[in-house]
Amino acid sequence: MSAVNIKEVACLAGVSPATVSRVLNGSKNVRKSTRRKVLQAIEESGYRPNQVARGLRLRRFQSIGLVVPDITNEFFATIARSIEDVLHEHNYNLFLCNTREDGEEERRYIKALLDKFVDGIIFVSGGFEENLDLFQGDIPVVAIDRRSNLEGVSFVTSANYEGGYLAAKHLIECGCRRILMVRDQKQVAPMEARWAGYVDCLKDYNIPYDEGLVVSIPVEREAAREYLLRMHSQLEFDGIFAATDVLAIACAHTLLRLGYSIPEDVQIVGFDNITAAEYYNPSLTTIAQEKEALGRKGAELLLERIEDPEKEPATVVLPVQLIQRASTRQY
Repeated sequence: MSAVNIKEVACLAGVSPATVSRVLNGSKNVRKSTRRKVLQAIEESGYRPNQVARGLRLRRFQSIGLVVPDITNEFFATIARSIEDVLHEHNYNLFLCNTREDGEEERRYIKALLDKFVDGIIFVSGGFEENLDLFQGDIPVVAIDRRSNLEGVSFVTSANYEGGYLAAKHLIECGCRRILMVRDQKQVAPMEARWAGYVDCLKDYNIPYDEGLVVSIPVEREAAREYLLRMHSQLEFDGIFAATDVLAIACAHTLLRLGYSIPEDVQIVGFDNITAAEYYNPSLTTIAQEKEALGRKGAELLLERIEDPEKEPATVVLPVQLIQRASTRQY
């Protein structure tokens, strides 16, 4: 059986060979309905373009690297899925690299992606500053959540400062005056911004800032549990701002087991709006990030840089919003 060629695919899709070529090359100048017809024809016909030859000719290989710290974390998994959806629409393959927050593993993955001649790399919450020496060429890079010091990198993030301020403001307006902040021990930009928003809100409401009410721990349920078991009787607090929902749910679970009532004794606000926040009992008030939009915008920015290498890198800050549920009082 002879191999299917591009003309046969075009005939099956009812388009010109040039249109099939534009779809294969990820061109934006193709209607979505036409792109779907072409991709369906490719699938039905079993057509397989010679990616290596085409990549050498066009200096593109229709592949993107995605580096994430923990794919089991819903926040990162949702972003990854959104990125994948956009790339699929433009006929790009995705190489997913899960570093498990291991610096050596991340470096190994970056080397592998560069060796595979990927057209670009997206880093989600990547601590890749120690790997800047690997980027000798002009490969397009987009950073999501944490800004990079690598020159020419586009950046997509959430309004973390505003989110921290909004969480503290909500707790204060619900009657809290001793607000414990439970945050990630890593001094990364999103966490620092949430903390700064919390601090400034206390100041604006004339509530003294107490360093003893800020705890930095790993973003792990067990770490939050151990801290509260050890310190709950030594601290006076009527509210908790947990800088991730994972920490917020762990705090709520521990306090309930210790005999506290939520929100009667302690009110809690999280950050991220993961699925478990809605279904935990009591359901968790949280600051919602636009996770799908973070991934979608990051992918779009990378494709724009691939299409036009001279395009200036962009910075996009997406809004956050408070979602009130049962872990805080109505006011």
